[in-house]
Parts: sequence; C-alpha cells; structure tokens
Amino acid sequence: MKQAVVHIVGAGVAGLAAARTLARSRQCEVVMHEARAQAGGRRRSFYDETLGLDVDTGNFPLLSSWSSALSLIEAVGARGEWREETEPGVAFADFSSGERWRLRPNSGRAPWWLIDPGRRGPGLRLSDYWALRRLSSASKTATVASVGPNSRAAMDRLWRPLCVAALNCPPETASATLAAAALRELVRSGGSGMRLLTPVHSFGRSFIEPLARRVERDGATLRFERRLLTLDFGADRLSGLEFENDRIDLRPGDALILAAPWTVAASLVPGLEPPRNLSTALTVHFAAPSPQAAPTVLGALGGLFQWLFSYRDRISVTVTEAGAYVDAPNHAVAAECWRGVAALTGLSDALPPWRVIRSRRSLAWTPEEAARRPTCRTAWRNFFLAGGYVEGPLPDCIESAARSGESAARACLERVG
Repeated sequence: MKQAVVHIVGAGVAGLAAARTLARSRQCEVVMHEARAQAGGRRRSFYDETLGLDVDTGNFPLLSSWSSALSLIEAVGARGEWREETEPGVAFADFSSGERWRLRPNSGRAPWWLIDPGRRGPGLRLSDYWALRRLSSASKTATVASVGPNSRAAMDRLWRPLCVAALNCPPETASATLAAAALRELVRSGGSGMRLLTPVHSFGRSFIEPLARRVERDGATLRFERRLLTLDFGADRLSGLEFENDRIDLRPGDALILAAPWTVAASLVPGLEPPRNLSTALTVHFAAPSPQAAPTVLGALGGLFQWLFSYRDRISVTVTEAGAYVDAPNHAVAAECWRGVAALTGLSDALPPWRVIRSRRSLAWTPEEAARRPTCRTAWRNFFLAGGYVEGPLPDCIESAARSGESAARACLERVG
C-alpha cells in the first residue's frame, strides 16, 4: 500500500524543520515545494558580486537556550559553522554619551549578577530588573512600557533595544505577554542560555544548506520554483494544490503543511486575516574585516542602526526601525551607517564596498497582533500551518519557526500515522 504524501509549501526554517521530523518518522512520503530557486525563505543567502562575498538577507543570531534550532544544527553536523560567545550577555555602546558596557549574566540559574553594578549596566538598578516581575502578570492588552520599569535609563538602555530586537517594535507598543514569555525561557535556562551564536560565514551555509541536504538524504523530495497559486478546500479537508504549471490532487491520507509567511498564508486560506502591523527593517553589509577585538554582536544606542555584527569577512548592521529611510538613496544609507561603524570600531572613515538589503518586512508584535496569531491546526483535518508567526510561546524568530515546523509535523503524523 502506497504511503500517504505530506506536501510542505515553503522551504524556510519552519518548512525544513517539519520535513526533517516527517522524513525521520518513515511514516509518509515528504515533498517540499519552494517558490524560489533555493531554500531559506526570508532567511536566505546569496553571493554578492560587488562585495565578492556570500551574504544573508539579514543578520540571524541564535541564543544558546534555543534548543530546537541548536538540535537541528547538531543533527546535521553544522555546529562547527557557528561562533559562540565565551560568556553570556551582550555588549552595548551609546553614540551620544560614548559609554560602552556589557550586560554580563552569570552562568548559573541563580541571577546573582543583578546585584553587581558592573554586570547589570551603567545607570541600571536592581529595581529596574525586579520590576520585570510585573510582565508575568500583565494582561494580554498590556504593553511593555505600561508595566515595565519607569526609569529612563532602564527603558533606553535595556528594554527599548531588547524589545526592538525581539518584538520588532518599541516598548510603547510591544506586547508585554510575549516579552514575558521570552524572558521566562531565558530565566529558566539561566546565564548558560544567554550566549549568542553567529554564523562563521553565512546563515545559509551554517543552517539552511546542511539542513536541506540532510532532509533530502532522509528521503524527502525538494522541488524549487514552485509557486502555489490556490488551494482547493472541501467541507473538512483540503483536496488539491494549484501551482503555476501543474496541479496536485490530494488522496485520502495526504496532507499539507503550509510553511509560508503569514501574508502569503492569508492570501491562500479562507478566514485567515493578514498581519496588520509590519515594521520596516534593512540590513547593510560592508566588505571590511572587523577588528580582532570587536565584539561579535554590539547593541548601538542613539544612532541610525541598532545592531552591529562582526564576521570574519564583513561587518553588517541592522536598522530595525527603518521607516524613515524607505525613500533614502542606498548610498546615503550606507554612508551614514559606515560613519557609525567607523566611530565604534576605529576603522577608516573611507566607505568600503557595501550592499543595502531592504527586503525584510518584520512582524511588529503588539498586543493586538499577538492575540491574532493562528494555531497550527486548521478547520481542515489534513491542513496545518507552520511558521514563526503561528501561536507559540515565542515571537517570530528562528527558534519559534523551528518549533512550529516540528509541532506541525507531529500534528500531521497523528493524522497520517
């Protein structure tokens, strides 16, 4: 008897994680369909001729507490493609004051670092951190700013950069419940879960490509340049998939995991509303080796960009609130960013080869958006959703995408197993 076929549309992190779980189960055939000519989705890599380098569509660090993402890396033998910080925490620099510091949690679960002024950051008090307990009891409509510390230093030097990084919006609009969930996971893991990891080369080489190869070795089929146009829905099951050049009819037992971005899923699924809050972000890559002593990741306050990443062959910056620069010429954006990079690193003011990437539209996790997250299971028994936007304990990130793909695969196996 022929096995059931599970089709996965979207070969990003969520889709590949789902394919890995399904292929390893040996309970079904797995066929992946990707609209582009390569895997990776929103987190893909490409060769830039101007820079002469492989670069990513953004900067994609991991945390050492992200168990699903790290398990996938270990499983595909790509651990050596990641550079892990030797100690927990993150470095910061303030353009306006010239101050530099590092949040330095201790490695254990008991957070004694909070009583050490040298570890918790300049101007930050123990009470600023203690006030975070209010996040855990916040209502679903509360923002971080409405329940967080009142201290300006705490808001500007801690919660604003962290909210923008994790929730893609400032504390004044960021969901308190999602912030609490993310912090809860960090607290449970202790300082050992707060070490940052960055790709040695590119996210594609360090995560996407080895995972795609492993999925194929496990028996899954990957098909590229396959743009899904419509889905055929019956009363209680999905009956077919219409692509640009062909159609697939689903037999009894077959299923679909739609691992596409929320906006794409909403255009295909009846009753699924698109996201309402999208923030504009951009990434600028510079073909300049970073100084040896530069921190791998540096939070920057008071400048155009919010995060600076030092790789072996390039320096990259992330502008997380880039709405004001949508119409600015790329050269002007690159030049202004490089002035900030030079000020922080001591490198020459001469602008090196650069590439501006404006393609990222990130979900802004306001309380309203968090309340609208769909679940993995749908009204159709053979149809499941996967992606970082799907309901879960974390906002949209690599870890939430990996967990969502694995959860969708397990739910699917309950149907086809």
